[in-house]
Amino acid sequence: MSRLEERYRRVLRLLPAAYRQRWEDDMVAAFLDSMDTGDPETTGDLLDHGRPTLPEVASIASLAVRLRLGGADAPPRPYAWGEAVRLATLMAVLAHAVMATGGIAVALWSAGRIGWLPTPPPDLALTPSSSTWRAAWDLTGYAWLPAYLALVLGHRRVAQAVALLAVVPPLVTTVVTQTSGAVPLSVSPWAGLLLDVALLLGMAAFPHDGTPVPRRPWLLALPIGILAVPIPLFALQATRPALRLLDWPGLWCVLVTVALLVHLALRTADRSARLLPWSLAFTLLTATTLVLRLVTLPDYGAQAQRTLLLAVAGAQVVVVLAVGVPVARRAVRAVRRLPSLAVDTPGTAAGG
Repeated sequence: MSRLEERYRRVLRLLPAAYRQRWEDDMVAAFLDSMDTGDPETTGDLLDHGRPTLPEVASIASLAVRLRLGGADAPPRPYAWGEAVRLATLMAVLAHAVMATGGIAVALWSAGRIGWLPTPPPDLALTPSSSTWRAAWDLTGYAWLPAYLALVLGHRRVAQAVALLAVVPPLVTTVVTQTSGAVPLSVSPWAGLLLDVALLLGMAAFPHDGTPVPRRPWLLALPIGILAVPIPLFALQATRPALRLLDWPGLWCVLVTVALLVHLALRTADRSARLLPWSLAFTLLTATTLVLRLVTLPDYGAQAQRTLLLAVAGAQVVVVLAVGVPVARRAVRAVRRLPSLAVDTPGTAAGG
């Protein structure tokens, strides 16, 4: 076995074991045939020193994701995981869209455009941007709203492109401000950016020709979420300073806990298998929320209320675990009983 073949087989370990057992030899042969230059000396040098190209590795990785996150025509297990990723992505993007809409409302309130509301407190008032460019830069965070609408309406690539507008400017701002010392070093901005990048990748699980997102419930979820979360939250924070102890990872803990409780209530009333993808989606959200909560704890170190903040954060972790672990255990047990991957058709990952 040549070094190049060894490297190809190492990359193919990304694929599910059942699929790899069936098609690995054929795929390796196709890859090696594509390296035949017609010149024995050049081909021999490639076999000894060559490596899989980046497009080939990307193609194999993409195939591995498609096999594990299947659409409506996939076997039950990859379909369940695919639906879970899509549902988790939709819920997280919905949360971003809801908070972005709330942010627009606060900006209008701060600018005095909502005359029937009282003057906002000083710590909620926004400083006007110094230039049109700066204002446009700051507005990119609201792009999650059109990104969510595009995703629900079935325009996945448009949703990814628009969401990218919401990710890149905060990334640049975070890098500049934290590396220049303009703001203290903290974990929270980086954790938020990693979550946003994960959402961009999660959008890739929505197939072009797959089952469309049920539009009506997801579109209705947007105004319901706006009425249920940002409006009461901002109103309470403006009148009750104690509630400002709830930072954004803490808010995620609260939202996920409420969603888990609703899911548990529905699961008790409806024991059908159709709730399994939801259970898996909430398992993914629970794990993500716990990681966000834990990795952002060092940011409390320099704060005057750090003892109280750490106590509140610890309580949030305990509550999320108490509600999320039962859902995760049931979901994992259920998905293990589902049939594994079908391997009747070969992949088309060879190419370079």
